[in-house]
Amino acid sequence: MRYYLILLLAEGFISLTMQHVIDREVLALIYIALNVLFFIFHFYKKSDDKVMFMILVGGLMLRMAALYYDRTVAWLPFNTTDAQSFQKLAVETAEALPGTLLEHFTGFYSQVLGVIYYIFGPYQFWGHFLNISFIMLAATKLMDIADLIALTVKNKKLMLALWLYMPIPFLMGYALLREASIYYFVVLSIYHFLKWTKGYRPWDMVIAILAVIIGAKYHDGLIAIAVPYLYAFLFYSRKRQKIKINVLNIVCIITALVLFLGFIGSEEGQEYIEKTNAETGGGSSYLTSLKVETPVEFLFAGPVKAVYLLYSPMPWLIRGGMDILTFCLDSSLWIYTTYLFFKNYRQVDSRYRILVLCIVIGGFVYGMGTLNTGTAIRHRNKLMPLALVLMMVIRNKLDSEKGENLR
Repeated sequence: MRYYLILLLAEGFISLTMQHVIDREVLALIYIALNVLFFIFHFYKKSDDKVMFMILVGGLMLRMAALYYDRTVAWLPFNTTDAQSFQKLAVETAEALPGTLLEHFTGFYSQVLGVIYYIFGPYQFWGHFLNISFIMLAATKLMDIADLIALTVKNKKLMLALWLYMPIPFLMGYALLREASIYYFVVLSIYHFLKWTKGYRPWDMVIAILAVIIGAKYHDGLIAIAVPYLYAFLFYSRKRQKIKINVLNIVCIITALVLFLGFIGSEEGQEYIEKTNAETGGGSSYLTSLKVETPVEFLFAGPVKAVYLLYSPMPWLIRGGMDILTFCLDSSLWIYTTYLFFKNYRQVDSRYRILVLCIVIGGFVYGMGTLNTGTAIRHRNKLMPLALVLMMVIRNKLDSEKGENLR
């Protein structure tokens, strides 16, 4: 990331200083070519073999083809209403700079994109390419996670292939939405959290939590992931390499629950509850009859809504071919990971159970404000790196045990 950041800063400096000499759109196209070459070289240096290199390059080229198709033929799915709103507001922000940094209902993302457009020019293809860059940087950070947790080369390739070629995350990460940036910061947080459980350097935990906080600037709900990290930081035993269950631990959990209920009962909490009771949620709406009015109802409704968020579209709510494809190509990952986790629960290390806790709390937070399948898919994919790492860890352990039995 640091080398790519240096490259972007250099390109930004040239764009600002040369904007009256060279057309900025031409410069942006040149930068894309240079950045693609940077990624290809980076992949070559990090890949274990040719197959892994081709997986990475193929993922990049697929997204570049999507960029060409989107700009010359037609908008891709998810790159429609919300994405075009972000584009419009980012352009407005860029035009108001440097005098004013506009604030819009879309918040942090449109402001960041507006600053980028001010530097490089208000070109939507550049916004898309930066999203592609975040996805590819996340892919290389997943490779670092794979090395950290000692995945086999086979499972490392599988993890990269799933990350780069699953259709729904691909479309959402490509569209001019906040998702790609959030995906990267979630992956970065996972890497430093797992690194902390190896060396126990406080700096790694600081970066893990800081990455979540930055991601939460794009969408507030992501802050839920920081709670399990803090819990692990307080109660993870270095000697036993597991969470210490003691009186202090239990008291902290009860205190946190009481404080949470207190918040839900407050005026600010009631505003959050109101978001769970919207009248409409589109054609794919679900649980429309489930009304939440009190903190206790909130606690009971949360798990139900979390389940719908993580596994939608539910089989009994499938409306047609698109829902079937989504169920097979997206929901199936969550179902399979859940199956693996519960089947092999005793064999799952405590550090990876913390990742499960991140998914559970994240599902609860995002689920309470989600009313339809489309939004559920979009929000749960913010948590997908957690599920992907968990799934690959369990598969790797099972493969290792199978190999030992054969020997």
